[in-house]
Amino acid sequence: MGYLFGFHRNISSWRILDSLYHGATGIFYMSAAALQANATIRSEREVADEHMPLYYQLNAAATFFAFITALLYILHAFSNYYH
Repeated sequence: MGYLFGFHRNISSWRILDSLYHGATGIFYMSAAALQANATIRSEREVADEHMPLYYQLNAAATFFAFITALLYILHAFSNYYH
């Protein structure tokens, strides 16, 4: 909210705060992606039923996008810090 009102222009350490926020968020997303990958591996090994291919595909897509999101947050954190 503070960013929308332009408060970041008045704070010289805004980039550090933004970098820390996105770095922490990237770590949380990376943890969620690892848990989602574990769920995907486990869903592949479970007893087959008629909906299992759909669940596996949904888990695989969720895992992929969780890792992409974590990567983007971490890259944004480093780009703000080094920019």
